[in-house]
Amino acid sequence: MAAMRYKTFLLIALVSLSLLGAVYEGVAYWRELVPSVGLASLWQLFVVVLLVLWVDTDSRDYPKIYRPYEYGYLVFLFWLPYLPYYLWRTRGWVGMLILGGFLVLLMLGYLVQWALFVIKG
Repeated sequence: MAAMRYKTFLLIALVSLSLLGAVYEGVAYWRELVPSVGLASLWQLFVVVLLVLWVDTDSRDYPKIYRPYEYGYLVFLFWLPYLPYYLWRTRGWVGMLILGGFLVLLMLGYLVQWALFVIKG
Protein backbone atom coordinates (compact mmCIF):
# COMPACT_ATOMS: atom_id res chain seq x y z
CA MET A 1 0.00 0.00 0.00
CA ALA A 2 2.81 2.42 0.86
CA ALA A 3 4.58 1.63 -2.42
CA MET A 4 1.41 2.46 -4.34
CA ARG A 5 1.13 5.80 -2.57
CA TYR A 6 4.80 6.52 -3.29
CA LYS A 7 4.36 5.72 -6.99
CA THR A 8 1.30 7.95 -7.11
CA PHE A 9 3.20 10.74 -5.35
CA LEU A 10 6.06 10.44 -7.87
CA LEU A 11 3.65 10.63 -10.80
CA ILE A 12 1.84 13.64 -9.33
CA ALA A 13 5.17 15.36 -8.68
CA LEU A 14 6.31 14.56 -12.22
CA VAL A 15 3.16 16.01 -13.79
CA SER A 16 3.18 19.05 -11.49
CA LEU A 17 6.82 19.83 -12.17
CA SER A 18 6.27 19.45 -15.91
CA LEU A 19 3.28 21.79 -15.81
CA LEU A 20 5.17 24.38 -13.76
CA GLY A 21 8.11 24.26 -16.17
CA ALA A 22 5.78 24.57 -19.16
CA VAL A 23 4.01 27.57 -17.62
CA TYR A 24 7.36 29.22 -16.90
CA GLU A 25 8.60 28.68 -20.45
CA GLY A 26 5.26 29.74 -21.92
CA VAL A 27 5.15 32.99 -19.94
CA ALA A 28 8.76 33.75 -20.83
CA TYR A 29 8.03 33.12 -24.51
CA TRP A 30 4.83 35.18 -24.45
CA ARG A 31 6.65 38.15 -22.91
CA GLU A 32 9.58 37.61 -25.32
CA LEU A 33 12.04 36.96 -22.52
CA VAL A 34 14.84 34.43 -22.56
CA PRO A 35 14.14 31.73 -19.98
CA SER A 36 16.99 30.89 -17.65
CA VAL A 37 19.06 28.07 -19.13
CA GLY A 38 20.12 26.92 -15.68
CA LEU A 39 16.55 26.75 -14.42
CA ALA A 40 15.39 24.86 -17.52
CA SER A 41 18.24 22.37 -17.15
CA LEU A 42 17.52 21.90 -13.46
CA TRP A 43 13.82 21.38 -14.23
CA GLN A 44 14.61 18.71 -16.81
CA LEU A 45 17.02 16.99 -14.42
CA PHE A 46 14.34 16.84 -11.71
CA VAL A 47 11.82 15.43 -14.19
CA VAL A 48 14.27 12.71 -15.20
CA VAL A 49 15.09 11.90 -11.57
CA LEU A 50 11.38 11.58 -10.75
CA LEU A 51 10.90 9.37 -13.78
CA VAL A 52 13.82 7.13 -12.75
CA LEU A 53 12.49 6.91 -9.19
CA TRP A 54 9.10 5.90 -10.56
CA VAL A 55 10.64 3.16 -12.73
CA ASP A 56 12.67 1.89 -9.78
CA THR A 57 9.61 1.78 -7.51
CA ASP A 58 7.30 0.37 -10.18
CA SER A 59 9.70 -2.43 -11.11
CA ARG A 60 9.28 -3.95 -7.65
CA ASP A 61 5.75 -4.99 -8.62
CA TYR A 62 7.02 -7.10 -11.54
CA PRO A 63 8.97 -10.22 -10.51
CA LYS A 64 10.06 -10.91 -14.10
CA ILE A 65 12.20 -7.73 -14.05
CA TYR A 66 15.69 -8.60 -12.85
CA ARG A 67 16.80 -6.06 -10.26
CA PRO A 68 20.53 -6.23 -9.45
CA TYR A 69 21.89 -4.41 -6.42
CA GLU A 70 22.70 -1.26 -8.42
CA TYR A 71 19.42 -1.26 -10.38
CA GLY A 72 18.43 2.32 -9.50
CA TYR A 73 21.83 3.67 -10.53
CA LEU A 74 21.77 1.74 -13.80
CA VAL A 75 18.28 3.03 -14.59
CA PHE A 76 19.51 6.57 -13.91
CA LEU A 77 22.52 6.12 -16.22
CA PHE A 78 20.65 4.40 -19.05
CA TRP A 79 17.14 5.80 -18.57
CA LEU A 80 16.66 6.83 -22.20
CA PRO A 81 17.13 3.41 -23.82
CA TYR A 82 15.81 1.50 -20.80
CA LEU A 83 12.48 3.31 -20.37
CA PRO A 84 10.90 2.07 -23.65
CA TYR A 85 12.21 -1.44 -23.01
CA TYR A 86 10.88 -1.48 -19.45
CA LEU A 87 7.45 -0.17 -20.40
CA TRP A 88 7.17 -2.61 -23.30
CA ARG A 89 8.30 -5.56 -21.16
CA THR A 90 5.92 -4.80 -18.31
CA ARG A 91 2.87 -3.38 -20.10
CA GLY A 92 3.09 -4.15 -23.82
CA TRP A 93 1.28 -1.70 -26.12
CA VAL A 94 -0.20 0.17 -23.17
CA GLY A 95 3.38 0.83 -22.08
CA MET A 96 4.06 2.53 -25.40
CA LEU A 97 1.13 4.84 -24.75
CA ILE A 98 2.55 5.57 -21.28
CA LEU A 99 5.92 6.25 -22.92
CA GLY A 100 4.22 8.75 -25.21
CA GLY A 101 2.72 10.45 -22.16
CA PHE A 102 6.12 10.65 -20.49
CA LEU A 103 7.64 12.12 -23.66
CA VAL A 104 4.88 14.74 -23.81
CA LEU A 105 5.63 15.65 -20.19
CA LEU A 106 9.34 15.97 -20.98
CA MET A 107 8.62 18.20 -24.00
CA LEU A 108 5.71 20.14 -22.54
CA GLY A 109 7.64 23.42 -22.39
CA TYR A 110 8.49 23.23 -26.08
CA LEU A 111 4.94 22.26 -26.97
CA VAL A 112 3.57 25.27 -25.09
CA GLN A 113 6.00 27.57 -26.89
CA TRP A 114 4.99 26.07 -30.23
CA ALA A 115 1.29 26.52 -29.40
CA LEU A 116 1.90 30.15 -28.44
CA PHE A 117 3.83 30.67 -31.68
CA VAL A 118 0.85 29.35 -33.65
CA ILE A 119 -1.59 31.52 -31.65
CA LYS A 120 0.50 34.67 -32.08
CA GLY A 121 0.52 34.06 -35.82
